[in-house]
Amino acid sequence: MAEIAFITIVGQCLLPLALLAWLWRGIFRSRVEWLLHALAVSAYLALVAVAGIWLLAPRYLLHGYALLGLAAAAASWRRSERLRPRPAGRIKADLKTLSPLVLAVFCLATLFWALGGYTPPVGPSADLASPFKGGSFYVVNGGYSILINPHMKTLSRESLSAFRAQSYALDIVRMDRFGRRARGIWPGDPGEYLIFGEPVYAPCAGAVAHAEDGLPDQKPPSADPGRPAGNHVLLNCAEADVLLAHLMHASLSVKPGDWVDQGQLIGKVGNSGLSAEPHLHLHAQHRGSGGDFLAAEPMPLRVDGRILVRNSQLAGSD
Repeated sequence: MAEIAFITIVGQCLLPLALLAWLWRGIFRSRVEWLLHALAVSAYLALVAVAGIWLLAPRYLLHGYALLGLAAAAASWRRSERLRPRPAGRIKADLKTLSPLVLAVFCLATLFWALGGYTPPVGPSADLASPFKGGSFYVVNGGYSILINPHMKTLSRESLSAFRAQSYALDIVRMDRFGRRARGIWPGDPGEYLIFGEPVYAPCAGAVAHAEDGLPDQKPPSADPGRPAGNHVLLNCAEADVLLAHLMHASLSVKPGDWVDQGQLIGKVGNSGLSAEPHLHLHAQHRGSGGDFLAAEPMPLRVDGRILVRNSQLAGSD
């Protein structure tokens, strides 16, 4: 919780405004210097647009940054173009010239790293339907780069190998038309989150392999690391095992051994297990995991034919 708040306030609010002011107030000695500053600011804004988590700050704030960026670039260009251009070959590579270049290169390299997570690894993938009906939903974590999906750390760290099945998982919350996912910034009542109690439908047809229904819903930001999946349903579908986790206490309408059809109600979103706030955790994994299902091999997934990554929007099925 504190980490997301810090990243939002500093990385997605204060730093963009500081960089825009830096560009706005700049008086540049050459067009190259102006271009490097504009590129650095643009690269940082593109990076936070892709890798930022837009839960506490609304995503439409990016449109405001874009407009301010254009105004800042135009203002600094008008001031700078009145200066005498430097003759070719006399541009000195000093700190004022190099600092925006270093920032631009770093941001662009990190941006391309994050965008690499938009492409799933080669191999079979699970094609799923949306687990929701109606409403608008937001993917908080998803994709195939650790910059946009922290679940990926379970694939690379040996100490987390017991949970590697979730490496390509999605974390999904519900949003209203104003971009809010809760009534308040970080309420302690799980019922204040829009997704809490949202009906969850089977994203594929299959048999219920595991189901848990008796764990309590935590009050944010409390979590239960001893039972990471919380209340959950694991479906043995045709091409993969599919886990839907952090469900509501006593909300399941299925039990182990049941057959469910795609679109059948299986439970409701809660806040059980290792969950800091109400959301649905969805992932696919290769078959044959046995009892230790969280240690299975992860499988890429598509929902309604789409590759979902951080900041993707998902509509509930009709």
